[in-house]
Amino acid sequence: MPRFPEHFIHQVQQATDIVDLISQYVALKRKGSEYVGLCPFHDDKNPSLTVSPVKQIFKCFACGAGVSVFHFLMRYEGITFPEAVRALAQRAHIPLPMDGAPAKPVPDGLSKSDLRLVTAFAGEFFRKELFSPGGADALAYARSRQLTDESIERFALGYAPPGWDALYHAGRRKGFSASQLVAAGLVSQGKGGKFYDRFRNRLVFPIIDSADHVIAFGGRALAGDERAKYLNSPDTALFDKSAQLFALNWSRQGIRSSGQAIVVEGYLDALMPLQAGLTNVVAPLGTALTDRQVRLLCRNRARDVVLLFDADTAGASAAERALEKFVAQQVHVRVATVPSGKDPCDFCLAEGPEALRQLVDAAPDAIQYAWQRRQAELDAAGARPADRRRVVEEFLRLVVTSSAYGAIDEMKRGELAQHIGHILNVPPRDLQQMMHRLARRTRPRGQTARPDEHRPPDRAERQILEVLVCRPDLFDAAGERIDPGDFTDQRLREVAQCIWRLGTAGRLEVDSLLSAEELGPYGDLLASLTLEGQARGNYEQTLNGALDKLLHRKSLQEYQNVKANGIGSDEALREIQQRLRGTPHQPTRRPTIQ
Repeated sequence: MPRFPEHFIHQVQQATDIVDLISQYVALKRKGSEYVGLCPFHDDKNPSLTVSPVKQIFKCFACGAGVSVFHFLMRYEGITFPEAVRALAQRAHIPLPMDGAPAKPVPDGLSKSDLRLVTAFAGEFFRKELFSPGGADALAYARSRQLTDESIERFALGYAPPGWDALYHAGRRKGFSASQLVAAGLVSQGKGGKFYDRFRNRLVFPIIDSADHVIAFGGRALAGDERAKYLNSPDTALFDKSAQLFALNWSRQGIRSSGQAIVVEGYLDALMPLQAGLTNVVAPLGTALTDRQVRLLCRNRARDVVLLFDADTAGASAAERALEKFVAQQVHVRVATVPSGKDPCDFCLAEGPEALRQLVDAAPDAIQYAWQRRQAELDAAGARPADRRRVVEEFLRLVVTSSAYGAIDEMKRGELAQHIGHILNVPPRDLQQMMHRLARRTRPRGQTARPDEHRPPDRAERQILEVLVCRPDLFDAAGERIDPGDFTDQRLREVAQCIWRLGTAGRLEVDSLLSAEELGPYGDLLASLTLEGQARGNYEQTLNGALDKLLHRKSLQEYQNVKANGIGSDEALREIQQRLRGTPHQPTRRPTIQ
């Protein structure tokens, strides 16, 4: 989604009262000049959420969630910063700028807002076709899968007629251009220049985004000789199949209220349980589960994920491929196995929703499931040492990865080594050594690029930012002595870069920080910096002391580098030593804070 202009974001932030907004989701009670309530972002027993109408911020003192109206909506609704701005602008009846940005005009009506009109038209076209005489067979097929007429209407199912260009001509009559229909993924152009419909003779499932817009479609072939049983829209400006989940629009509330998501493979596998009363079922869109889809579930507060894939070999392999992605996000993941010969849709129909719930409740966790599969492979390997070693190494690699991401602890690793060693008649110490070797080669993604990720935040760096978010008027005193590159903590450096950008432009204000899009991922941190800075007070002295400490550390590091590398003259070393003697207790040439 495009970025909105800063002045527009600021306007939306000013027009939204934080108490009024949060009161729609949480029961708030006045306490002095603030409001308190149960935090919706963790299992809160005592009111931990504080909302300040004066500062227009919120903060949970238990889980750390906080800061502005945008961050509250992002976390609660599981949406992005631009989506939160759009939603609050509509709530405040503030007209949106063209496509959310002062961008160059999009030619031929190919902006996202234009394409949403195209996909909305297509959804209505498919629905009408399903209930037309030509859609009788498609409607009969849907009913044969025991979808009720109420569900067919609720899930907005449709039918793509068998002609090559029925949708294309209907769209042109509606006023849409050929390029718009192509850009929306509904029409393709052949080598001879002729346009033809992408979906033909298929039962159509709409794919709906977090704002309840139809953005793409999936189609189930009705002809037995069709090569592709299922067909999805291609990636478009509206639709990225690696970042969307089918049925999340219907399951969002169920996932958030239960903290659990059930992930299945297909459209009907998701719709049938939803029809039966399970409210937390989603499906990937014809591809293996991606990191972005896992993060989407996390944003919707899924703490427990149950993979409910087909019982065949492909389903089991898909489940295993998905495990590490959830482990990396520190989400508890389990795997439910549908009895052989059935998929989740068939099982729900044959055994009923209660049996499906029991299957989900009894699902083993990822490590247990993986070991059950490996035991079957060990039996198949027989007495072949190389094959048995490969099977064991594959399992231990998952164990080591889970440990690296914090999903299991060292004690659990030791218990697994004891258990496997007993089964294989291998000393647990040998298995432990094997895991240590694998651990040296197994590093969570991103750790190499962020060596400071697990380093405790630098206190001086944090205090500088605590002062500046509370007293923007002191920015010049800091800006003349340091810059964001002096911050070693990556999260603090990101916040510092925003502060320096606004401060250098003379626009550093509390409201500007609360509405800064680049600080979207750092709302909790910004809330902590604000409240801790206000609690301490004594801003000028705190800032001077923290700047002295940071500069002293910087000079010391520079001195050590020069000596170690042998680069630089004796005069340069003496200059650095003089600076070290001048900080932090005898600062030289320090600007005075007025």
